[in-house]
Amino acid sequence: MNLKRIIKRSIEELDATIKIAKVTSIAGAINTFLAKVDIQVMNRNGLKEPPSVKKRLIKKHEVMLEYIEKMFADFLKEYDYEQSLPDSDPKLRDRIWICWWQGVDNSPEIIKRCIESIGKNIGDYQITIITEDNYKNYVQFPEWVEEKKKKGIISQTHYSDLLRLELLAKYGGIWLDSTFYCVKPDIEQYFSKPLWSIKRPNYLHCSVACGYFANYSLGCTYDNRNVYAVVRDFLVKYWEDNDTIIDYLLTDYLIVLIQRHNTKIAKIFEDIIPNNPCCDELFKILGQPYDNNIWNELKKDTALFKLTWKHEFPKKKDGYETFYGKLLDGTL
Repeated sequence: MNLKRIIKRSIEELDATIKIAKVTSIAGAINTFLAKVDIQVMNRNGLKEPPSVKKRLIKKHEVMLEYIEKMFADFLKEYDYEQSLPDSDPKLRDRIWICWWQGVDNSPEIIKRCIESIGKNIGDYQITIITEDNYKNYVQFPEWVEEKKKKGIISQTHYSDLLRLELLAKYGGIWLDSTFYCVKPDIEQYFSKPLWSIKRPNYLHCSVACGYFANYSLGCTYDNRNVYAVVRDFLVKYWEDNDTIIDYLLTDYLIVLIQRHNTKIAKIFEDIIPNNPCCDELFKILGQPYDNNIWNELKKDTALFKLTWKHEFPKKKDGYETFYGKLLDGTL
């Protein structure tokens, strides 16, 4: 992360802490700031948080939900959850949506292998790769959203949250982050589920989603796309009223908050069947020598593995090909 980026993030976090303190409490805001630091550490070491950190994270989630609920108080009261949605082109429904802004040809090798793996395991379903050049062919946002994106107020990451929700609200189908590696055709069955996301009730970390959904993997049938339309509308409202992000997990908080206010949406999320329990495990061993027994055990009940393009991994270790090496050469 360069100095300019560090300064920008620091200013954003200071601004967020002040806003949270004004709406909730100073103690709650300080706890939330410290918990954000904990999350960054947790993301890097992958370890289960100790009791003191877990307590701080639980408090953070309570504070953030309180903050967002108060900020959205009027919107929550007035919002029409039953509003009808306009029909969309049938040819664009029931497909997999993946985004790589620069286009697949300009992506890292691990992204190319991941997207190829999805294509091999979806039968007759189609993948659409969303890029900077083509996204307006599929979605249209208000001009002020595009202006905030252009100015960097809405970052590419947070614009991606809007994008996935708009695509699903318009066409249904499945959104997958570009870093998913697929090993078997389970994805086909997800298209028939009213709502789908990777769900792991025994998730290691104390996240606001508690493992019951994952923002990087969302899906729905065309008839249930209103669920994501609701989340989209709340997120658009947030950016209409704000020029900085209050929390990196804002979309997750909105999904949880909306479930608290709408029993139908809560029920459809509750009914998602747990799936892909070892989703995070391949990433942890990518740089280790390949072991067939370990690999067979991991993929026994997991089809999708979440990886990253931001880390370097060796292709060989101690003279043996690694999981990463086999992934790149197509033999994993």
